[in-house]
Amino acid sequence: MKYLHCDNCGQPNPLKSEYLTFCDACGKKLPQSFAGWQKQHPMATFPEYCQAVGISLKEKTNTGPLYRIKHQLQTANKGKIVLFFSLVVVLIAVTGSLFGKRAVFTFLYPKVPSSSLYSTWHTATIGRQALEISTPVKLWVHDQPLEGEDAKMIEYAKTYSNEDGGGIRITVNMFSYISNVANSLEEAVTASHKSLQLKETATEMDCKSIPVLISGMQGVLEEGNYLYKGGIRLAFCNLVMIKGSNRWQIQINYREDDPVGRQVAQRVLKSVKIK
Repeated sequence: MKYLHCDNCGQPNPLKSEYLTFCDACGKKLPQSFAGWQKQHPMATFPEYCQAVGISLKEKTNTGPLYRIKHQLQTANKGKIVLFFSLVVVLIAVTGSLFGKRAVFTFLYPKVPSSSLYSTWHTATIGRQALEISTPVKLWVHDQPLEGEDAKMIEYAKTYSNEDGGGIRITVNMFSYISNVANSLEEAVTASHKSLQLKETATEMDCKSIPVLISGMQGVLEEGNYLYKGGIRLAFCNLVMIKGSNRWQIQINYREDDPVGRQVAQRVLKSVKIK
C-alpha cells in the first residue's frame, strides 16, 4: 500500500482511489493529487502515479524527524552526545575562569541609564520623623526585624529602598533610640560601616568623610568605594544625620565606573530635607 503524505499535519493518506484530494485527518488539500499529476503525465495510469508519488509507511518513518531523533539517540551515538555535553560544560567552566566574577557582576549590576537624569523623579516624605527625598526610582517599604542589641535600643525603625535593577540602589533608614542610649555621629557612622560590610560582603573599603549641614542639623557624608563580593567595585554615598534620639541614614550604591550613577547620587543627596 502506498500513501500520500500531508504537508500540513503529516498524516499518511492511503492511495485507495484516484479521487483522493483532501487529507483524511486535517481536511487540507494534499500535494500532487492524481488529477494534477496526470496533467503533466497524460498517458500515465493510477498505479504508475502511486508508484511515482506515493510512499510506504516504512519509508515515511525512516525519513521523518522522529526517526532522525530516535536514530541520534541510538547506543552507537550516545558516546557522541555525552562528548558534546561534556565539551559544553568545559567551555562554560573555562569561560567563567577567563572572565571571572567581574564579568558576571558587570552583567548583573548594569550602569544607571542616562534617561534617569531627564525622566520625572519621585518626591516623597516618609517616616515618623519626616524626611523628604527625590529619587529617579520609587522607594518601597523594606522593613527588617531588629535583632540582638538593636532590638533593645531602638524603639522605632523604618527602612525604604528601591527594587533591584536600574543600576542603583537607594536605601533610607530611620531610627528612634530609647532615651538612655547614646546617639552620636561617630556611633552612627561606625554602625553604617558595620551594616555595609555585613549586608554587602564589602571588602577593601576606601572612603572619605566630610561634615554637612542638612535642614540645620549636623551630619556626615561619606563617599568612597568597596569591593562587592570579591567581584566588582561599587561606589557608595553614605549620609548620616542625628537629632536627639533620632537618626537618619541615606545610602546609595552604584558601579564605580558609572558617571551617570554619580550624578544621580549627588542629585538625590541635594534633595534631602528633614521636616
